[in-house]
Amino acid sequence: MSRAYRIRVKESISHDVVASDEICSDLEILEILPADQMSDLLKGELQGRGYEEKEGKMVKEQNGIRISVDTKSGEVSIKSELKETITIECEKEGYGYDDVGPSKQTIEKFLSDQAKAEAQRRAEKQKEHVQNEAAEKLEGVMGDVRKELNDAVNSVTREALKRKAASLGKIKEMSEDPEAGSLTIKVEV
Repeated sequence: MSRAYRIRVKESISHDVVASDEICSDLEILEILPADQMSDLLKGELQGRGYEEKEGKMVKEQNGIRISVDTKSGEVSIKSELKETITIECEKEGYGYDDVGPSKQTIEKFLSDQAKAEAQRRAEKQKEHVQNEAAEKLEGVMGDVRKELNDAVNSVTREALKRKAASLGKIKEMSEDPEAGSLTIKVEV
């Protein structure tokens, strides 16, 4: 008479996942003044908005989002990065008989391989989920970042126009309408 016995195998995997998404673009900066002066104006404007100079670029980091602006070329990089540790446990169960069929070790190996494969599939789904979260996080801040950078460029353009007008002659009259985005400068040459 053979006796049946239950074999239970538990496998666990753990991965550190780093998911990121990035968008690159260029700022449209008019060349009103020489390039180095326009770059300095942009750098000063971005510093006033909380950016710091790192590795020759102006950088702002908040809530896992990194905004990097090259003030010389106008290149902008916005990157979202998430780091997460994924731990998946999977358990498989099978039966063996003490006098017929495969041995206990063979059954345990088979069940272990199945558990590892299932844990790996679940881990891949989790990685995909983290990647989607990084992309959604980036999409969520794009509107605010775009507005902030457009406002900075507009401010730099206004300041550059004022400096250029002053270099042409004596400024007689200047009126500015921030809501309409207009700037009128009358210069006596």
